[in-house]
Amino acid sequence: MTQPALSAARRALVIRVAMAVGVATFLVVAWFISSRQTPTIAPVKLRALTTAMYVAVGAAAAVVMALRLRIASAQPAMRVALAVVAWAVGEFAAIFGGVLLFLSGDWRLALPGALVFAMSLVAVRGGAADDA
Repeated sequence: MTQPALSAARRALVIRVAMAVGVATFLVVAWFISSRQTPTIAPVKLRALTTAMYVAVGAAAAVVMALRLRIASAQPAMRVALAVVAWAVGEFAAIFGGVLLFLSGDWRLALPGALVFAMSLVAVRGGAADDA
């Protein structure tokens, strides 16, 4: 006997939860490992990567908000796909911050990306769920 297919809203929820669990796991593991070792990156390189991270996180936030506006006028069939793209952009920002946490041991470098990821999950709903 086969299971009934999930609705678009349910599929979007499963994707959101999977992305959130993946990012949270990565950040916790990066924090755990970095707290038990000395930083492995030179200060000059860390400054350059930190600058790149802030630029990337700002760009990711802008892309998420632009996709949020685009979803409002998109065809219903495209809403879930655009929402997943917006969440993936937010996930990129969080993972970038997690990499800097891993390299530097400074948890504050993970916060901007994690906040953009949280913003993407809150600001961009599943698309299909908006029709209800």
